Amino acid sequence: MNTPTRLGGFALVLAVVFGAAYGVGQLTGPGTPPAETRHDPTRPVHRPDPATDPTPTGTGTGGAGHTHG
Repeated sequence: MNTPTRLGGFALVLAVVFGAAYGVGQLTGPGTPPAETRHDPTRPVHRPDPATDPTPTGTGTGGAGHTHG
């Protein structure tokens, strides 16, 4: 089987798969709508203070039993 035939076959199969996915999507319709978020615009957003936040960031000292050096 030569290269153009293989590429053509691949393109044909790909088109069939995407066409089938499109058709199934049209038959089933949209999924359930996303849940509504409850955002209170009067409440300030919590941003932790980097000086007092105990959550490590970056690649400081090793984690998960790994050591440096």
